[in-house]
Formats: sequence, structure tokens, C-alpha cells
Amino acid sequence: MKEYQPRVRALKLARKVRERLTEELKQPVKVIMFGSQARGDAKSDSDIDLLVFLPSLDSSMIYLASDVAWEVGLDAGKVISVVPAEKNEWRRLSASPFYRAVKQEGIVV
Repeated sequence: MKEYQPRVRALKLARKVRERLTEELKQPVKVIMFGSQARGDAKSDSDIDLLVFLPSLDSSMIYLASDVAWEVGLDAGKVISVVPAEKNEWRRLSASPFYRAVKQEGIVV
């Protein structure tokens, strides 16, 4: 019986999302995995939470990130949840609990 290694699998899928978005946007995309997968306490049915830094937060960019994550997740049988962010806006959230949690537990992929 194969041992379930959620963090390893989640990181591979997160990298695939990053690579696909980088291809689509023709520029590097920063992705941070956070939540139970990053902390190492995920279960086999846990989703994969990704903070995805996009060039802008217009609807086409958000749709693209969500669509790529959905396709990668569908192929792997996992739910991948995307939180879109823009670099300057993200910095303004530095006092928020969400920002602190991502900074503390997040893994840049």
C-alpha cells in the first residue's frame, strides 16, 4: 500500500499551476502554497490552497488563474483553490491575519 504524502504531491501540483500560468502569461508568476498542505497536516481529501500573484487583478487574469488551477486539479483528482493577489495590494495587507498566516506557513513554489 502506498503511503500518502500530501505535501509532496501538493507541491508538484502547485508547481504545475505556476508553470502553466507562466506559459500562458509569458512572464514569471509567483505562487505560494499555504494552509494544511503547507503546514503538513493535510488529509487525503484536503484541498490545495495557492496564493497566486498576477500582473493585475482584472477579471481575465483571475479567470485564467482559476481555470488553470481547476484543470490541473481535475487531472490529478484534487481541488486547488486560488487566491489571486497583486504584489502592491498584497503589501498593503501586511497587518491582516491572512497575510501573517501566509508569511508564517507559506511555501514559495
